[in-house]
Parts: sequence; structure tokens; C-alpha cells
Amino acid sequence: MNAPNPNAVAAFEQGMARFWHPVGLASELVDRPLAVELLGRRLALARLGGTVVAFDDLCRHFGAALSIGEIVDDCLRCAYHGWTYDRSGTVVDIPARRGVAIPREAKVACYGAREAYGLVWVCLEPEPAADLPAYPEFAADSFVKTAYRVYEVWDAAATRIVMAALDDTHFPWVHPGLLGDRAHPEPPDHRASVEGDHVVAAYSVEQPANVSLGSPEGATGLVTVTYTNHVYPSTIRLQKEAPGGNFVLFQTMQPLAYNRSRIFLQVARDFDRDPARDETYLVFEDVIQSQDQPVVESQRPWLLPPLSSRLMLYVRPADLPLITYQRWLEGLGIPQV
Repeated sequence: MNAPNPNAVAAFEQGMARFWHPVGLASELVDRPLAVELLGRRLALARLGGTVVAFDDLCRHFGAALSIGEIVDDCLRCAYHGWTYDRSGTVVDIPARRGVAIPREAKVACYGAREAYGLVWVCLEPEPAADLPAYPEFAADSFVKTAYRVYEVWDAAATRIVMAALDDTHFPWVHPGLLGDRAHPEPPDHRASVEGDHVVAAYSVEQPANVSLGSPEGATGLVTVTYTNHVYPSTIRLQKEAPGGNFVLFQTMQPLAYNRSRIFLQVARDFDRDPARDETYLVFEDVIQSQDQPVVESQRPWLLPPLSSRLMLYVRPADLPLITYQRWLEGLGIPQV
């Protein structure tokens, strides 16, 4: 149960490779290359001629890391012997043999890379299975956006972390007094379905008054809030509608490997618009993440067992969003254990 079959890991990584995943903050990528990891693959990111590129982090010559090289004339130059790569990953200069034809094999794999929502995204397959996750609030002037919170690596699959955010029935037990009340563990009436390229799950529930609901400072009692979750293979956009306003949590995971993930989290809100208050909302999410982390990291097996195995005993109607999400993943060709 602790060590999945290597074939299962390979199948999971292959399935996830067809989708866009975040690999870093766009602000980190300036005038030097950046080393990142995605689905067990080491990559070098760079801005070349104003374009973000992602290469295998391995010089074709002697295997040095391209991420420790430098950017020269809109190309990436290896630190070891100066082999220089253009935006396509093709070597255009070998200092030790200038004036001689460059070998045709002198190139490295180049992957799809995009900059959006303040992040750099990479897809490892030539033809992505879907577009980037939607995040309309990022460009909306009516919403104030915090800086991204980037968390230390979790020892968990990205899909497990998505499910933790999607699963509202754990709120009374893991987040009592913040998102739930143990005296009222009854599940809400869920609505869950596949809409286009993602899963949408919605419900209304009563929660303790808190900052994410726009509750006044010191408020007590329960507040009715409507959740609408937009769920992708490694991303969830969680919307809360409450009397105090609209709160959006954009949480996207970088799947470093099948059992390691890094979280990028941003909060958008259309109330309490003073940017000086941003940290208050991030600290609230810090608490939620710190409560979820030990539980999620304890889950076994690392990858979700197939629905047909009944290794996890889902119960309806409480687990409908999770069932819908996992069935959708399996249909996308993202196998589990």
C-alpha cells in the first residue's frame, strides 16, 4: 500500500502530462534560467527573446544542468562548455568547433510553456488535452488579488490535495470553528457534474462567521454560504458567495512527482478592498492548509485507488463531488493505483 507499482506511477505521470501545470512564479523568471521539476522530470525555464521556454535540464553535450547556465543574445548558454540553445532547444553555437557544422542531434526536448495568472505553466505533451484552468477573477478589476502564497512541498499526490479542497464533509472535523461545526456534520445537498473541460460542484452550507465570508470582525454565529468549485486535474477554483461578498480561492498544484506536490495559492475578493488587508486572508488560508496537510499526507495508497476497487468506501450523497471528480479523472486517462 505504501509503494505503488512502477507501472501505475508511469501511467499516472503519463496521464497528467497531457495537462497544464504550474511550475513557478512568473516573477521568479527574469534574467536567469530557473530549475523546476514536473512529474519526475527536471526542467530548465528561461525567457528567451521575451518568450518563456521549458527545456529538459540537461545539456546535450556532457549532461550539465542548463538551469545553471546564462542567457546570452536571447539564447541559453550552458555553463560547462558554452553550448548555446535557441528558443526551439536547438544548439546554435559550439565554441569549441565554430566554423564546423553543428551535429543534427545537438538539441534538447522543448515543452509547451505559458505565462498566465502570474504563474508559469508547462505541458509535457505536444498536444495539451485541455486549455489552462479558467481564472476570470484574475483579470477582473472588481476583485482584489493577494500575492501568491507558495507552500513547502507536501508529501502527497496533487489529486489528493485537490480532493481535500473539494471535500466539504471534512470541514467539521478538520476545521471546527473555522469552516465547520461538529454539532452539525450533516452534508449539504450537492450538485456535481462535468461541464466542458472540468468538474463543477456546488452546494450551500452554514459555516461559522469568518474573514473569508466577509464577516465583521468579532462576528459570531453561523452564516449561509454558497460554494461553487471548478475542478481540474491539479487545480481548484473555489468560489464562496456570502452576505459579505464574493471570495475566490485559486489553488493550483505543481505535481513534482506522484507523491510530492507544491501548492500555489491566491485569494481574490470583491469586499474589504484595501490591499493592506491581504495578509489577513492569506493567514486564514495558512491555518486551513496547516490543518489539512497532516491528514492528506497520511492518506494511503499514494494514488487514488480505482473506484471499481472499493478500497475507498465512498458514501452518497456526502461524497458525490469526490466520486464525480475521480470518475472524470479516470475517463481522462489519468489512472490511479
